[in-house]
Amino acid sequence: MDDNTLSSLITLIATIIFLISGWAVLWIYRARRGGWTRLAAVYTTPPRQDALPRRWQSLTLMPSRCRYRWIISMRLTVDGLYIHPMIPFRFGHDPILIPWEDIEIFAVETYPADRLYDLKTVRVPQIRIRVGAGVAQFIRRAADNVHYFVQPTTHIASADGARPARSTVG
Repeated sequence: MDDNTLSSLITLIATIIFLISGWAVLWIYRARRGGWTRLAAVYTTPPRQDALPRRWQSLTLMPSRCRYRWIISMRLTVDGLYIHPMIPFRFGHDPILIPWEDIEIFAVETYPADRLYDLKTVRVPQIRIRVGAGVAQFIRRAADNVHYFVQPTTHIASADGARPARSTVG
């Protein structure tokens, strides 16, 4: 290999590494600025595959107005709402699982053609997740129907007198 080809190859590899590093730094910065990191600190979860994903969704983290347009994948599980970005956008974005009992949905006063809803979490109330009407209805239907999949608690006390915890079908 001659010196000119070797120099071009090293330059190409360095450029690719620089671009990937810049991309990662950009998305890590967005995660911290937007509030995803604070949500993930409270609602962190390992990656899950237990429900069909609803891909290409959009959301905005408020009050920072950090938008995630058509890059979010949501899964509605028995345990709650599972959110994560698509693969090239995951730098600094750990998956989030918000339990159904921690989600409150509020309508936002906007232009009538643009119905928006805010999801407010109980444990991180300063960050709201703004979604469109379709996603809000999708989440509300799942939250309303989750009780059909929860097994009833047994009322038999254990030997130490404590009640057993609620179990879910997973």
